Amino acid sequence: MKRVFAVTTLMIVIAITAIAAKAQTFVSRSDSTAVNIVGEPFNLGELGAVVVDDGKEIKFLHVAPADMRPKAYKDLDVQAGDVVLMCNGKRLKTLKELEAAYNETAVGAEFKMGVRRKEERFIVSFAKADPKDLPKIKMQLATTGGPASGGGGVKMQRFTFGGPGQDAGDIAPLLGLGLIIGKKENVFKVVGVMQNVASADFKQDDIIESFNGEKIKSTQQLSEMYEKLAVGAKIELQYKRGDKTMQASLIKKESQGRMMIRNNNQ
Repeated sequence: MKRVFAVTTLMIVIAITAIAAKAQTFVSRSDSTAVNIVGEPFNLGELGAVVVDDGKEIKFLHVAPADMRPKAYKDLDVQAGDVVLMCNGKRLKTLKELEAAYNETAVGAEFKMGVRRKEERFIVSFAKADPKDLPKIKMQLATTGGPASGGGGVKMQRFTFGGPGQDAGDIAPLLGLGLIIGKKENVFKVVGVMQNVASADFKQDDIIESFNGEKIKSTQQLSEMYEKLAVGAKIELQYKRGDKTMQASLIKKESQGRMMIRNNNQ
C-alpha cells in the first residue's frame, strides 16, 4: 500500500540559490496546493527540479529558473505543474518508475520524458549529467514537538548533499525515523540525523547495511521498503560504525514538520 503524506504532515518548500561575487539571488516557492504527496519526492538535478506523485499524476512540483540551472540545461522547456506521462518510451504509472529509469540511464546518455502541459504534449530530452558536476542540494527540515521545543516549538536543521562521491538526488529521507540516508562512495551512509526525532544514537557516516534483514542495494529500494511499512511498524537496522557492527530496533513514527530543498549553484 502506498503511503500518502498530507501537506499538514509533509510540506515541501523549494528554494534556489545562485551566488555570483557578493550578490545573492534567492527564489522561494511554497506548494500548499499539493494536497497529497505519495511517497518521497524525486530530484532531477539537471533541471533543479522536484518531481512528485500527487496520487493522480506524476508532475513537476518545482523547476529552477533557466538562469539558475547548469549551462547545458538552460534551454529545456519545463515548468512547475507539467505532468510526466512517459519516460524513455515507456508509459509511467508511478514516480518510482521514473526514478528507476533515470538511475538506469548511463552518464552522458539521452534521457527522454513525455510531458503534458494543459492540452499540449511534447518531449523533453537531455544528456544525463555526471553527479559530481551537478549543483549541491541543501535540505532544511523543520520539525515540531520534541523535548527541546517544549512539545510545540519548531526545530530547524539543515543538511547538504551532492558533490564528490555523492549524487545530489541519491538520498532516502526516512523522516519518521529522523534519518536521511545517502549513497556515498558506493555504500549507504547516514548523511543527516534529525535531532529530537531519531530513535537511536545514530551518527553522521554510520554505514547502513540492512533494513529488516534485507541488504540495502539502492536508496530507491530502501525508500520502497520503508514506505511499505505502516506507522507503528517495527524496524531493525543493522549498521556499521568504524569496525563495529551494531543493531537498532526502531518504531516507524508519523512524519512531522516541513522539508525544504535548496539547489545551490556555486
